Amino acid sequence: MINALADFHSVFGLPDQGVRAVCTTRQAGSSQGVYQGLNLATYVGDDSEVVMRNRERLTHQFDLPGDPLWLNQVHGAQILEVDQTPLCERLDAEADGAITAASNTVLAILTADCLPILLSSYDGSRIAAVHAGWRGLLAGVIEAAVAGFQGAPVCAWIGPGIGPCHFEVGPEFKALFPEPGLLLDRPGQQDCLDLPQAAHRCLHRAGVTQVVQSERCTVCEVDTFYSYRKEGVTGRFASLLWRTRG
Repeated sequence: MINALADFHSVFGLPDQGVRAVCTTRQAGSSQGVYQGLNLATYVGDDSEVVMRNRERLTHQFDLPGDPLWLNQVHGAQILEVDQTPLCERLDAEADGAITAASNTVLAILTADCLPILLSSYDGSRIAAVHAGWRGLLAGVIEAAVAGFQGAPVCAWIGPGIGPCHFEVGPEFKALFPEPGLLLDRPGQQDCLDLPQAAHRCLHRAGVTQVVQSERCTVCEVDTFYSYRKEGVTGRFASLLWRTRG
């Protein structure tokens, strides 16, 4: 029984025609305890039957054209070419992004501090969804996704994730992210990494200049979004993207 509406965070900056996108929150789901709300991940220890009910709620409320393509995200740079992959190999494929030109194929990214990044060609003929944590950024996951557009101009949306206000990192990150402005120096405290800004710069280097950023921090808004850094064992919210026309 789907008797409550799942809350969602609006997605901006993608084509208005032919492309739909949704970013969920943790509100109105059936999960309990540390997963309280609309947990959509099956791998975090939540009751799998409850997660399936949450996913059913998602499908019905947003009138999804099919089951989302859930990936086995591994903090790498592999992008699943959906249109070139047999259906049996798509399920739980080990990848941190997916790209398609097909209509009614729902791409999905699960996060709880890492960044969900949704991409589209300007004309909406090709779309991609990316899971980007700091490891993925260093591995080149954004560049790999943009390359899949084969030179077509691309626009992007960077979703809710951990902000520089809370992403404390060790001294080794000075060598990992040497560009000025990415590490916020706090005398007497640990430095903080500006993960959204790091992603924005990766997009810019890859040729993506039309970027909209959510500006919402999952740690600051832990009552709205899941946060692994804040909560440890917790759920995941989803960012979904699909084409509605051929």
